[in-house]
Amino acid sequence: MIKVLIDNFKSMEEKIKKIMNYGFLFSFLVCMISMGLLIAYELNANLTLYYIGLSVFRLSLFFAVEFIICAFAIDTIKKQIC
Repeated sequence: MIKVLIDNFKSMEEKIKKIMNYGFLFSFLVCMISMGLLIAYELNANLTLYYIGLSVFRLSLFFAVEFIICAFAIDTIKKQIC
C-alpha cells in the first residue's frame, strides 16, 4: 500500500508537486499561527485563545490532508484523460 503511494508520488507531474509543496508551506504557516495562539493562551490563561488556537490547528491539519488527497486525485484524473 505504501509502496503504491510512493510510486504514485514519484510519477506525479512537477506542476502538481509544486502546488502540493506550496500547500504544505501554507499549512505549516497556519500551524505556526495556531501555535502562537496556544502559547498566548499559556501566558494569559484566556480560554477563548485556547479554543481558537485548537480550531486553527485542526484547520492546518485539514489543509495538509486536503492538499495530499487533491494532488493524487488531480494527477489520477489527468493520467486517465490523456
